[in-house]
Amino acid sequence: MEPAARLAYADWSMDLSSLPSYIFFAAVALTVSVSYLAIAVVGIATQGLIGHFRRAGPVSRRPGEIVHQALKITGRRWDRYRTAALLFMTSILLLLIFGRHGWWAKMSVSLYAAIAAAQLFILGFGLVKMIQLARYRTRLATLLDTHSAVAQRLVEAQMRGNHVYHSVPIGKAIIDNLVVGSNGVYTVQLFPPPDSRCESVLAHAGGLTFQPGDFDCDLRKYKHQTTLLARALSQAVGSPVTVLPVIVVPGCTIEPTSMERPLLVSMESCTAFIGWKEPDAFLMDEDIEAINRWLSTREGEKPPRSLQALTGVLDPQIERPALV
Repeated sequence: MEPAARLAYADWSMDLSSLPSYIFFAAVALTVSVSYLAIAVVGIATQGLIGHFRRAGPVSRRPGEIVHQALKITGRRWDRYRTAALLFMTSILLLLIFGRHGWWAKMSVSLYAAIAAAQLFILGFGLVKMIQLARYRTRLATLLDTHSAVAQRLVEAQMRGNHVYHSVPIGKAIIDNLVVGSNGVYTVQLFPPPDSRCESVLAHAGGLTFQPGDFDCDLRKYKHQTTLLARALSQAVGSPVTVLPVIVVPGCTIEPTSMERPLLVSMESCTAFIGWKEPDAFLMDEDIEAINRWLSTREGEKPPRSLQALTGVLDPQIERPALV
């Protein structure tokens, strides 16, 4: 064998001989990261258990409050994963610099390969999880901006003598916006298109259909919320109260339909419902006062402390990735 080839073979052999060290250093670093995540999960579960015995304050009434809560919870989750990744990189760097080689028992090549494959799977899983979480938080931030834009446009309804309430709790659900005036009570709910390619939306008896793509959106939960709200307001007033449902679909053309309810509006015509007049929805001044009094003292259930608790409310507006 030529001297140069012999030297190259020796270098290659040295690299291969260091491979078990790298595998074991990575295993130690992964153990540190996973242990940190396990301790964090136990701490969060303990806090949640203690929180059940504490009296929660009233739920905030900011526009898009439920999105605020989701951003807060996912922000904490992102901090945990980021800290775990930092612990892994710091641990493996320290081990590579100061770690002692050869302190473990020799194993077969197949066992080394299995350990390395398991490590690659865990690292890949964690990377995909962090990417999905980052993308989900970006979409939540965009959704929050849309809620704020709707709230700004509802200022016109206030200028016309209506009362506007944001994030009104009804049972375990949240009504995005509630407008109370002499023409009636309106729920203004945001339903963003499920896909960025959607250009138009059509309302039908089964819900909404977005085109292109034939994306269907079920409105049964929203209709149930409207029914519950009408029942609660009727009890507060002492006479039947009709609630008029309004759906805001941003970024889509509204296709004409024969359905009167719900009323579909775009972001540009968000306050078009102000001119919607139905005799059975008109309210007397004393009715408006009773409704405003009930809404001003209305407190929801405990603020959600987990992302799972928010899923049912957020799903119609934004789909949560599988690994978040």
